Amino acid sequence: MRHGNNPLRTKRVPSYAPVVLAVITHLPDLKDYHKDRLNVVKCCLETMRANAGADNFQVLVWDNGSCDKLTHWLKRSYQPDFLITGPNLGKTTARTSILRMLPDKTIVGVSDDDMFYYPDWLKAHLEVMTVYPNVGTVSGWPVRTQHRFHNGFTITWAKRAAKLEYGHFISKQEDLDFCTSIGRDYGYQVKTTTKDMDAKITFRGVEVYGTGHHCQFLGRAGTLAPLDEFSTEAMRSERYFENKVDQAGLLRLTTYKRYTRHIGNVLDPELEELWQKLR
Repeated sequence: MRHGNNPLRTKRVPSYAPVVLAVITHLPDLKDYHKDRLNVVKCCLETMRANAGADNFQVLVWDNGSCDKLTHWLKRSYQPDFLITGPNLGKTTARTSILRMLPDKTIVGVSDDDMFYYPDWLKAHLEVMTVYPNVGTVSGWPVRTQHRFHNGFTITWAKRAAKLEYGHFISKQEDLDFCTSIGRDYGYQVKTTTKDMDAKITFRGVEVYGTGHHCQFLGRAGTLAPLDEFSTEAMRSERYFENKVDQAGLLRLTTYKRYTRHIGNVLDPELEELWQKLR
């Protein structure tokens, strides 16, 4: 039985902005591995929004079963434009859902919840997407070992259409920061990457690295949505997604200057200081 008509049937809902920045969060508790991660997540979200260096974007947070401390902060303090909460569905399913819920032309940023964002990061990513053709993903975190994985199409394209150079362009400090964030011994890193070369590409005056990273990237929802899929694995290997982007004949690129950085599960004093200056 129904009396009358639903008053919302002729109403319109707000549309998405041209750029939607999505972060997938997961903080089940504040114990052991996660005991310091609340500030890590806050730092990620706050630097991402404050340091974008561009306008007309919205922030979407997909929270995978986090504790009350984080969800209360998200709702009461951070207040993203869109907040999706529920049980832990895993990163891959969350990312796939985000890509498929947005209009095809939407530029979407996808990020783990432990990334740090430097000033003008979004502006720099958008420049790469504007200048380079057939872009799949643009990352902001240069990592030497990422050049080993799923960038065959990018390198083939660069040899034909751009300037391609090989060398150790990623700085020692950036390499040290990478090791610190993942708990890797720097001596081991140097020993095992001696023969690894950074692929630097220059096209129409814009320099990038010929690889990408799954922890944080920008792309178009309609381009990436068909390449991702739902998964019941909580932490599925990201190489599958990276390979699908490469096999689709799409460029996987990283800004030449470091604009984002992996934090890990504890904030370094340097990043803590940079974050606090924004608050």
